[in-house]
Amino acid sequence: MAAGDLVTKNLSFAYGDVRAVEDASIAVPAGTVTALLGPSGCGKTTLLRLIAGLERPDAGAIEAGGETLSTPERVRPPEKRRIGMVFQEGALFPHLSVAENVAFGLPRGRERADVVEEALALVGLAGMGKRSPTSLSGGQRQRVALARALAPGPEVLLLDEPFANLDPALRVELRTEVASLLRTLGITSVFVTHDQEEAFVMGAQVIVMRDGRVLQSASPSDLYSRPANRWVASFVGEANVVPGKGGAQAAETVVGVVPLAKAAPATCEVLLRPEHLSMESGEAWEVEQLEFYGHDTLYVLRSEQGEKLMVRAGGAPRYGNGDRASVRYQGPPTVAFEA
Repeated sequence: MAAGDLVTKNLSFAYGDVRAVEDASIAVPAGTVTALLGPSGCGKTTLLRLIAGLERPDAGAIEAGGETLSTPERVRPPEKRRIGMVFQEGALFPHLSVAENVAFGLPRGRERADVVEEALALVGLAGMGKRSPTSLSGGQRQRVALARALAPGPEVLLLDEPFANLDPALRVELRTEVASLLRTLGITSVFVTHDQEEAFVMGAQVIVMRDGRVLQSASPSDLYSRPANRWVASFVGEANVVPGKGGAQAAETVVGVVPLAKAAPATCEVLLRPEHLSMESGEAWEVEQLEFYGHDTLYVLRSEQGEKLMVRAGGAPRYGNGDRASVRYQGPPTVAFEA
């Protein structure tokens, strides 16, 4: 890893008897955004708090820019780390103006007002410094929180589910803007979320956590196409995991022979993404349920043996409930897991 990277090495931390983070090693390349993805209670926020210096690790170390920030013996205080943090609630001071919130923590001086205005302009709030946070929308308040974190010029930015409390449309709009801004600024960033779609939009790298442990670290495309295990496969998207007979290059499944990215054991479970399956008129499967989303349709199929499959097809529904069809695989080489 390069000298400017953010790294945790075998990091562990417990709240009493609860192991919140267990032997977690991650590497965030300098100048990039990494999404930390996992279900509620998996240790994402605790890992962020350890990086920020708000908690002392029980074991392991944290390094940034080649410098050690935390060990069990010594923790550099948060105020002495060039790390900015954006919380889920924004955590603005209601009795201060927007500009005063952004200026909070900045050294006093003639350039202070210019720094504040530059930070507000970055997040699309130029000229709104005199407003009260209580007069702003939820999205605008989160922009102020982001401006406050950016104003001191941090080397690392930590974002803890900053869009969780926004309505869906605003959430999509804001995450796209913030992802573009962070890439432009080139700040080493860690973005915590439990939403797979959000993680894929925000992160050049996605790290999946469960029960305090890091399960996989990869680019969004690699994570989706080659998940490390069955749980990851299901967590990062819709997944059919079906029994198979593996081989060096392919596996036999309920939808026929499926190409594999790497050899699989004779008895295995094969990942079939719904969009990689196609339906044709036939008798093997019955449409049990369908969901039309405008741009595509998701079918839930059942075989006479009781097996289920999800199939995603573009456009309006071509089949209805009770119709029968055959299914075949038409996607790229996939992965198989040990049964």
